[in-house]
Amino acid sequence: MADGAGANRGLDRETSFPARDGRVLCGRIFAPRDPAAVMVVNPATGFPARFYSAFAEAAREQGWAVLTYDFRGQGDSLRDHARRDPARMIDWALEDIPAAARKACELYPGLPLDVVGHSVGGQFAAFIPEDLPLRRVALLSASGGYWGKQSAPLKYFAWTFWRVLGPALLATRGHIPKGAFWSGEPLPPNVWKDWRDFGVNPECFRDRFAELGVNERYRRFSAPIRAWIPDDDPIANPATVRWLLACYESAPSEMKIVRCDDLGRGPIGHDGLFRTKMADVFWPQVFRWLALQPQRAAAE
Repeated sequence: MADGAGANRGLDRETSFPARDGRVLCGRIFAPRDPAAVMVVNPATGFPARFYSAFAEAAREQGWAVLTYDFRGQGDSLRDHARRDPARMIDWALEDIPAAARKACELYPGLPLDVVGHSVGGQFAAFIPEDLPLRRVALLSASGGYWGKQSAPLKYFAWTFWRVLGPALLATRGHIPKGAFWSGEPLPPNVWKDWRDFGVNPECFRDRFAELGVNERYRRFSAPIRAWIPDDDPIANPATVRWLLACYESAPSEMKIVRCDDLGRGPIGHDGLFRTKMADVFWPQVFRWLALQPQRAAAE
């Protein structure tokens, strides 16, 4: 991978692209002059594409052409007001993740594709189109979403969010606004309803995907997966991550626990792996693993 810090920033640009159903998504390309591979960063619920800019810039300096983007109903891909946006979380899986991966590969044909998934962006990585040259998937704080397997005390707040606070906000505001009970981007009503249905079900998304006849995508998925989780992440803990990796039953997979004390940068939590304090102590190991040649990866 290349090293030319700052030299490639002039090639960065905004982009937009349609999903299969016609919904237009917005994103940004971080492009070196001579990329060795392509990367797509699938965001977490409520996290706009701009949250991943520093990580994408660092990856660009290591030779990736990186696409960050907003799911429909989030950030720059929000249509109208959140309460009126028809987006569903299920659309993120079946439409948005495939569209982003295909857009990146169309912009840079012939290059291997690496995907980084944060939280729900890793849950739905199975829907990357199977004809694309997918090399590896890095999951950062990605896990199953059932509240009962999350760590206390967060899991009790999650139950209250699904059963009490969320329904009250939908009834009074028509969406989930950013505020005291939710710090992320405003959520359209059907995004939250899908998320709630996954969060209260021990099988999370699997029952819905079974109804749609698409669980086979998980069984067929074969790209290597490595999942990193901070030891203070109450959502992506060892139990919830093992559940998710088991869904990708044909993929070589492993879990790495990131210990806050070892890194010495304070608390990490569910979003900290993408924050700039991780740039020199954590991001390099993600980039090294993604850039491995197949024979080296097998021996690691």
